[in-house]
Amino acid sequence: MEDFRPVLACVQAAIKGEFIGQPAEMFNVIHFQTATAEPTARAGAAGVKSRRRDEIGGLVRDFDGMAERLETLVNEQNRLLNDISHELRSPLARLNVALGLARQRTGPDAISVLARIELESTRLEEMIDRLLTLSRLEAGQALLDRTSLRLGELIQEIVKDADFEAQSRHCHVRYDLAREAEVTGSPSLLRSAIENVVRNAMRYTREGSDVDVSLEVETNSPETAVIRVSDHGPGVPEAALDKLFRPFFRVDDARGRQTGGSGLGLAITDRAVRLHGGTVSAANQPGGGLCVEIRLPIQTG
Repeated sequence: MEDFRPVLACVQAAIKGEFIGQPAEMFNVIHFQTATAEPTARAGAAGVKSRRRDEIGGLVRDFDGMAERLETLVNEQNRLLNDISHELRSPLARLNVALGLARQRTGPDAISVLARIELESTRLEEMIDRLLTLSRLEAGQALLDRTSLRLGELIQEIVKDADFEAQSRHCHVRYDLAREAEVTGSPSLLRSAIENVVRNAMRYTREGSDVDVSLEVETNSPETAVIRVSDHGPGVPEAALDKLFRPFFRVDDARGRQTGGSGLGLAITDRAVRLHGGTVSAANQPGGGLCVEIRLPIQTG
């Protein structure tokens, strides 16, 4: 929904500007929903009289009609992603069966070719899984296992696995825990969100360098857990920073193909973090490399 946010915000601002003298409260719903790119924002729902026959009433009805069309388009897109992902699973399963049979019936000359087919099949399967995850996140169906969890322990497990894998590139993943933080949410979703960022950093950090992961707590009100993942890679062009969390976005298509990235990992991170009431952002570091920051509200009471 990132692409629709400026449109909705501008329309909301136009409506708000026209209603000089009306109570400011009637615009709170529109302002909140358009700022967060919710397609369910309606001017009529905020208390504006849509039965008016003047230009203001027409603007309100046009806004509601546009919002309804946007909501329909987004829902149809999510259903399409979900349907395509499910439909791809059956031929992929048959492909893996055929691959197993081919291994049994062919000689050593075909080993490298079959290995390549297996690699591409695995990548396709991972992409389908990510598409299904993204579809569930967009539909708001992924927080069924909400529970209390210790964020520091979760990150420690992720870093331990990542550090083992990073050694193949002579890299290490370092972890600095300033203070434990308890959050409420889905352990599987939060693991996926953080792991996607760590793996992305591992993929692009310079060979022989470290990926630094940290967790600290900001004691402002409300308390916030801040996770930072920094690499020592080439960084990202400034103009591309706000696009990193869009589905299928790649800074460099050639580099994405070389590293095997699908362009979905950071999009899943963004949706999962937002479902937990948090935010995620990225910035280039002065000394080189990229730093991704995840902010999550800490459990209170």
